[in-house]
Amino acid sequence: MVMKSTLQQMSLKTRITLTFVLLMATVMGFLVIAEQLDYDELRAYVASKNLRSEAAQVEAALIKGVPPPLSSGSQLYDAVTVPDALRHFLPGYHRITQPNGQYLQVFDVQDQRYYLLHASEGYVYLEFLIDGFAPFVILLCLLCAFWIGRHTSARVTTPIKRLAEAVAQKQKPFPFLNEQDEIGVLARAFAQHSEELEHFLHRERCFVGDASHELRTPLAIIGGAAETIAVQLPPNSPLIPSAERIVRTTQEMQRQLTCLLLLSRDPATLSVADMAWRPVIEECMHRCQPWLENKPVTLHVDVPHNAIVQTNAELARSVIWNLLRNACQYTSEGEVRVTVRDETLVISDTGPGLPASINPHQFERFSHSRALHGEGLGLSIVQRIVEHLGWEMSVDSSENGCCFTLQTRGNASAAR
Repeated sequence: MVMKSTLQQMSLKTRITLTFVLLMATVMGFLVIAEQLDYDELRAYVASKNLRSEAAQVEAALIKGVPPPLSSGSQLYDAVTVPDALRHFLPGYHRITQPNGQYLQVFDVQDQRYYLLHASEGYVYLEFLIDGFAPFVILLCLLCAFWIGRHTSARVTTPIKRLAEAVAQKQKPFPFLNEQDEIGVLARAFAQHSEELEHFLHRERCFVGDASHELRTPLAIIGGAAETIAVQLPPNSPLIPSAERIVRTTQEMQRQLTCLLLLSRDPATLSVADMAWRPVIEECMHRCQPWLENKPVTLHVDVPHNAIVQTNAELARSVIWNLLRNACQYTSEGEVRVTVRDETLVISDTGPGLPASINPHQFERFSHSRALHGEGLGLSIVQRIVEHLGWEMSVDSSENGCCFTLQTRGNASAAR
């Protein structure tokens, strides 16, 4: 328990370092043991043990007067049959190096001397055993390294996985906040970041609520007052165009405010319903008439009357309105065409195309256009709305015009 508590107080860096130090110490220990092993000494030790054991069995058999049991490769001589080369050896264990390496055990039974001889060929297996020790050590070290690596990685990754699950499930408070190792540092960083995000989201919610309440009412008052002025002015008054422009601008501000408030919501909470394409497109075209006055530009609508899409109507209307308004505003002559086919909405024009300062693959806010004296804020809003709705948008722009293609990802269908 004390050892486990001590390890838990160490940093991850120290634990991993200590693990590999212990592994290296284990490997070095095996290597030291391997160096201490000598084949000749090991063979002599095994032979002496076997000779003494077999000599005891032979002695017991001789005392009983029965034939002695001899192992394979063993030879037993008495004082008469012993070769002259062995006769001078005294009782005990002897190692004979010449001619081929043999092992001899000399013992006396009932005043009779016996010679038990073992050939070295019977111990060849020891050489293979020692030769196989090195691969065995290597394999054992690999297994130890694998076990230590798995054990260490599990101890390192388990807290990280637990912390990741707590972050994903928004569990409060986060675990390991009081730890002093790297996991504790990471947990406290997550906790601080989570707290900052909560404060940010609270400010966002407050702003959305305040904007919705504080801006809608003044805009409604301005719009109502402008409509009253436009109605009460004499028919020939030069202020009528200005009053009508105030009404249109106020209505546009109300629509943009609604769109921005919807963009601030979670896409999963948006209300979705079937929306007919053609009425919305025709409404937006009607609102674009002021930008087409005195210009040789024609509007073409190629949209089936029964084409519908399941989406949020306000956001979809804002996409169509922004793209149509830009097409009508910057097209000097030619045509603006709107086409709907199955799941695809295409808005094309014969204008000058996007300026070089605007990337057609990624619309950035406030990308200024020197040629048109405008900015890419409208296209930035369109891009955000398209992503919010889960659609896809591609742009083909050249000096001969611009073409926006919107894929509704299977949300569009035709009424039957």
